[in-house]
Amino acid sequence: MRSVAKIIAFLSLIIMESAFGRSIPKFASAHSVLLDGGIEEGVIFSRSQNPSVLVAEINEQLMYSIGQLNGLGGGVPDMAKTKITLGNILLPESGVYRVTYRAAMKIAWPIEKPFPKSYELVLPKQGSEYFLERFFKQYGSDERGGKKCLAAEVHNVELGNFWYYYRPLQRTCGLRLFPASVTKVSVSLSYGSENTKGKSPEYDKVWEDGKVVATLLFGMADAEENSPFDAGIMAFQQTVQEAFANYGEPTWSNVANLTADFLPSNDNAVLHMKFALSQGQLDLVLVLVEDIKEVYPGSEIEKLYNERTAYSDFVSYSGHSGLGANIRKLAQMGSFVPEQYQIFLINGCDTFAYVDEALARAHERMNPGQGRYKYFDILTNAMPSFFHMNARSNMAVISALVGKVKTYQEILAGFDRNQRAVVTGEEDNNWPAPF
Repeated sequence: MRSVAKIIAFLSLIIMESAFGRSIPKFASAHSVLLDGGIEEGVIFSRSQNPSVLVAEINEQLMYSIGQLNGLGGGVPDMAKTKITLGNILLPESGVYRVTYRAAMKIAWPIEKPFPKSYELVLPKQGSEYFLERFFKQYGSDERGGKKCLAAEVHNVELGNFWYYYRPLQRTCGLRLFPASVTKVSVSLSYGSENTKGKSPEYDKVWEDGKVVATLLFGMADAEENSPFDAGIMAFQQTVQEAFANYGEPTWSNVANLTADFLPSNDNAVLHMKFALSQGQLDLVLVLVEDIKEVYPGSEIEKLYNERTAYSDFVSYSGHSGLGANIRKLAQMGSFVPEQYQIFLINGCDTFAYVDEALARAHERMNPGQGRYKYFDILTNAMPSFFHMNARSNMAVISALVGKVKTYQEILAGFDRNQRAVVTGEEDNNWPAPF
């Protein structure tokens, strides 16, 4: 190798670092544990020596760790809290730069699976769109064939989502044996200091106005089909049925002659119910959305959501993640007010990997000097969450808020184990001590 005229050594260039230097929020789960992952000798090849381009390409490379870790049956990195530091940039005779880097990662790991001291990631050698397109054609385009390097459940795979279905450790893949297109990166693993136990929602804060206010958004599984048997519609209906079963008939509803078998539609997408409880009231709104990305500014759905988030104790979105696009759209919506403590459930596939600090920052702006998570806890999934799980997870949170007893681990134990739900931001919760 010959050195570039000036080797760039250890540029402190950080991408997507949580809170831009603030401490990482804590973590609790019934089915996962948080690990610190450290890459000391990461390698990527690039035709650029521009630091911002290199960091973007490393990020693209590390996205493939989502698919590989998902293949373990419960692992996923939190990409929003990944910190990258560039190292040396060297130019081989071939004209492609060899770039080293370090990375600090937060990884949700299946709690029942002992973690090794180090784990080997098999990642694309380059992160440019040109290279990744060729990489996809060679290793990811056989969805209707052998699925050699693809997850068994793959559907509609393309370049933009190949990293999600990427399974390089399958015996049929061969990437480990023929590494011309990949680089192997060792990640050191250790138990994260952010893991907590015994924390609960701030029940007294939730009940200070004598009621639980919940706003639940349900995305459709396939809006184009517009079927009454859509899995998102079924999840909505099942939640209504469970609310009736748990709390009886509502004392008020926006739907006349409401029954537990209410079936939402595009023309009847909002259901508002109020239930009388021994200690107060449950104020519950369910909203059906075809595609959350299509909820345009000024629409009736957005107006309702913005109005409700101002005073809701529990807000959830259950539907497709859109590989992060739907989650980013949700984070742009909502109205927030000072001193309103809230729990958000972002109930899509692998949302632990996609959720950034936007909602936390919104709460911090309303409560300056209190920290991002004093008035905000967020539940996400470290693995895919299927539509048939949505009613169960929403009702697990609502039942806990009504009962005022369970810890977060106990609440999350009520979720389907396969989705590996976690909570972050709960570390400063004081219940049963005063808020």
